[in-house]
Amino acid sequence: MLKQELEEYYIPFQCMIISNINSFNIDGVTTAQYNVLDILDKRGSKTTKELAEIRGISQAGMSKLTKRLLEKKYIIQKRRETDRRNYDILITEDGKAFLSRSEKFRNKIMNLIENTLTENEKQCFAKLCKKITDSYANEYGK
Repeated sequence: MLKQELEEYYIPFQCMIISNINSFNIDGVTTAQYNVLDILDKRGSKTTKELAEIRGISQAGMSKLTKRLLEKKYIIQKRRETDRRNYDILITEDGKAFLSRSEKFRNKIMNLIENTLTENEKQCFAKLCKKITDSYANEYGK
């Protein structure tokens, strides 16, 4: 398949994904910020240090991420009762609402895939997604 032909099919697919992401991500939440919200939603409150360890980044890097989420009011900081020097970071109702909008989008795309592709095509699509994701991670370290 020629690159031009691949682009002919990929670009509309990419535009569809981006258009849908933009419809629920009006606050411009980054992938890293989304990941922090997801961690807090699934695992409960964490300190900046704990979040940094989970994500494999520096505490300074995590502080930048949480600062942006605080500005968006997607998280709050609450002083720990047991150690007044540390703060727990908790997801807010606004943060949960953002995750809910995101999940609706993911379900919309998953339903589209489920209803459009045959079983063999779904298996092939899943393998291709994994291959491309793994290749991207190896090349760009993400």
